[in-house]
Amino acid sequence: MRIEILKKGDSVLNVTAEFIAIRHRNGEVDIVPITMSGNCPRVDTDHITTIGYGDNVVRTTVDGVDIVKF
Repeated sequence: MRIEILKKGDSVLNVTAEFIAIRHRNGEVDIVPITMSGNCPRVDTDHITTIGYGDNVVRTTVDGVDIVKF
């Protein structure tokens, strides 16, 4: 099996059965969920969580609308 999700400058911080943590060149970290489709693992690109720089704000987009929680 081969999971090709890294870009140049990225590094893997952690791998579990549930997720892969990827650190990008800019220092942000993506938590990439892994789901099972039958016997095959699949990268769940719809539910990636990005940990970035900011002022302790959680931001998400639903149907094109930004939702911000302080």
